[in-house]
Amino acid sequence: MPSSPSASQDAYRALELALRAGELLLSAGASAAEVTATCSAVARAGGLRRVESDITFTSITVSGQPSDDTAPISGLRLVQLRELDYSRATAVHDVVTELTEDRITPREAERRLLMVAAARHPYRRPVVTAARALLATAVALLLGAGAVVTAAAFGATVLVGLAIDALGRRGIPTFFQNAAGGLIATSVALVLVAADLGVRPSLVVAGGIVLLLPGVTLVGAVHDAITGFYVTASARAFETFLLTAGIISGVAIALSIGVRLGVPAQIWDPQVSGIGDVPLQLFAAALASASFAVSNHAPRRTLLPTAAAGALGWGVFLGLDRLDLSPTLASASAAVVIGLGSYVLARRQQVPVVVYVAAGIIPLLPGLTIYLGLRRLTEGDTLGGITLLGTAVTVGLALAAGALLGEYVGQALRRTALPAERHLTGLLQARARRRGAVGTTFVHGRRHGPV
Repeated sequence: MPSSPSASQDAYRALELALRAGELLLSAGASAAEVTATCSAVARAGGLRRVESDITFTSITVSGQPSDDTAPISGLRLVQLRELDYSRATAVHDVVTELTEDRITPREAERRLLMVAAARHPYRRPVVTAARALLATAVALLLGAGAVVTAAAFGATVLVGLAIDALGRRGIPTFFQNAAGGLIATSVALVLVAADLGVRPSLVVAGGIVLLLPGVTLVGAVHDAITGFYVTASARAFETFLLTAGIISGVAIALSIGVRLGVPAQIWDPQVSGIGDVPLQLFAAALASASFAVSNHAPRRTLLPTAAAGALGWGVFLGLDRLDLSPTLASASAAVVIGLGSYVLARRQQVPVVVYVAAGIIPLLPGLTIYLGLRRLTEGDTLGGITLLGTAVTVGLALAAGALLGEYVGQALRRTALPAERHLTGLLQARARRRGAVGTTFVHGRRHGPV
């Protein structure tokens, strides 16, 4: 029998709801696996059967059957604007969770998703600009910078943030935004060298470009590749390469101009911090992660946990570095700890895992290594420059793979703990029956009301 008009309307409404949820997540920086799972879950919650979801870097396709005796319906949504927005991703996560748990209706979910799409960012623009500058300040402190270099990194990042915002409002592609940011950060460092203030320009540049480094994009590319979304992974990987090439272009142009003007930025290796500097470094790592979270509009309740993730990851890195482990292996190990901790925090606070993973690895991104590699290339040391840039790529891949491995370890531990959790639930239900609490259900040890 053909389906009724109301049933057809409900089916198309479920399809549209799944596409809208997927579009909001993909544009906010979620992985292809998360978007696929969300679209399928929303479509099934709306009544569709045999749901299939296909995600590419710029499009979402969802299909399903309203009933067993009807033809499948499908829809396509293009996602052309992508900007990290963790408050939006968290809000979509909350709506989808409530919908799949039958706490809200599809109509209510549709209304709330429209509100999410129209909502303003939780932080005003001056707050975001200040957070970006604090991020550069924290990175400079991590690398052992003094007061002058730290202040210069702060100022350079303010200029970089204002520049990329202005270019973005005019529709300039991100490649040129990153090139302009790298040019500005390096130019500030060269001005300090020309003023003969005795600063280490590499630290100014490293702090200034950390805002531009596509660490989140690299994590997403590795995540998509490991989870089997090879087309999307290839697109993300190429985007990572393109964004990094933009930074490299800007830095290289500024360095070349400096050499022609007789203001070469000498390479100074970062000073080795003593054990007494560890508390300051942990504070700086926490500040860097929290500042990154604010600059990408993470919910306020996640700021302290993101700071803890950054400090934890840096503490592990420091401990392994004291054991003379290679930077790549130390970074990967720290990322595993960050991924595991992020999974636990995300489940407790009901937010996407990427919020904590992306912020936690920020202190470990190889901004200084990229600069030093470029500096060697401009001085004619081709082999040394390529080696350093290769090291930076290796560290980035290690961070992404380590964070994902940590998430999988957390999932495996949770699956191992489920039998004991079910046993505890059974004990609670038996206790409730003995007390006469008939008609009450307990799920995962928590009371959920009448059945």
